Amino acid sequence: MKNCAGRVLPGYEAHNLLRSRHLNCHDITYNRVSFLCDHTMLLKNAYIYRITGTPTITADALEPQLKSQAFRPCSGIRPSSFGWISPLGDIEGPLTHEVSGSILLCAKREDKIVPSSALVDLLAEKIERLEQLEGRKIFNKEKLRLKDDAMAELLPRALPRSKQILGYLTPSDKLLVIGTTSVSEAELFINCVRNSLGSFPVVPPQVSSKPTEIFTHWLKSRKLPEHFSLGNSCDLLDPEEGATITCRRQDLDTNEIRNHIDAGKICTKIGINWHGDLNVVVDKELSLKQIKLQNSDNKTDEYDDPIATLDAAFVNMTLEFSRFLPALFSALGGESREQQAM
Repeated sequence: MKNCAGRVLPGYEAHNLLRSRHLNCHDITYNRVSFLCDHTMLLKNAYIYRITGTPTITADALEPQLKSQAFRPCSGIRPSSFGWISPLGDIEGPLTHEVSGSILLCAKREDKIVPSSALVDLLAEKIERLEQLEGRKIFNKEKLRLKDDAMAELLPRALPRSKQILGYLTPSDKLLVIGTTSVSEAELFINCVRNSLGSFPVVPPQVSSKPTEIFTHWLKSRKLPEHFSLGNSCDLLDPEEGATITCRRQDLDTNEIRNHIDAGKICTKIGINWHGDLNVVVDKELSLKQIKLQNSDNKTDEYDDPIATLDAAFVNMTLEFSRFLPALFSALGGESREQQAM
C-alpha cells in the first residue's frame, strides 16, 4: 500500500492507516499482493443483500439497539436461541466493530439436541404406561400430546450445540453480507437485525440477466468477461429429467463439459476466479461459497494483537468485496433498474 507521497508502507503502517475512521476505502490504491492479501478471507461463504431505502445506520447508533437482542443461552424447555455476541470474542465486549465504514456483527445460534432414539424410547414408555393404565389403545392425537410431554421432559437435560455467524454492513454501499451456507440462517440473521432496529428492509441482489443462462454461456463459449476465468467446479442440470452432474476439482475448459452443455444441460453453480487471486463458487441465487484467496494458506498472522489481526482480515474482505461484487453483477448483466432505484 502507498501513502499520498507514493511511498510503499510496511504492513503495520498500512494497517494503522486503514484503521483511521477518516479513511474512505474506495479511495485506497492498493497492491493486491500486499500484506492484506496474506490474510485469508474472514468469510468462507456468503449471502449478499441490498439494503433498500436510504440507510442511516452507524455503529454508535446500532450498538444500544442490538442489546435488546443480545444472545441468551437456552434454558428450561426452550429448544433454541439466537442473538448477538461481540465479534471481538469478549463476553462483555461491544456488539459492533466498525472499520473504515463497515460494521462487523456476530450472531450466536444455540440449539438443544435431543437424540431421536431417546425421544422414541421415552414416548414408547409413556404410551405403554397410559395404555396399561386405561386399558385401551391410544389415539394419534394423544400420542402427539405425549410426544410433546416427552420432549419437554428431555429438553432441560439436552446438550446444547452452538455456532457463530459473522456478517457485516456497509451502509454507504447499501450492502449486507452474511457468512453462512444456509438461507434459513441468513434469514434468522436478518430478522435479528430487524427485531433490533424495528425495521430493516433488504432484498437479494437482482441482476438483469438470468444467472443460469450466463453461467451456461461461459462454459459453452469458454469466454468470460475481463478479469474473470473459469474455476474447477460446476453443477449441471438436465431441465427436462432433473438429473444433475456435480463436477469438482475438474478442468471446466474441456470438451467433456461442453458436450454436456450441447446436450441441453444448464449450469446452476459455477466456480470462477477473479483477477487471478480470488476463487469463489457462485450459484443461481448469487450466494457465494468456498471463498478463498489464492496463496492464503499457511500464512502466519502478522500481529500479536488479535484485534489487529481481525481488523486486517476484515479490511481485506471488505476491500475485495467492494470491487468484486460490482464486477460480478456487471458480468451478469448489471443490477436491475428497480434495484438501483431502491
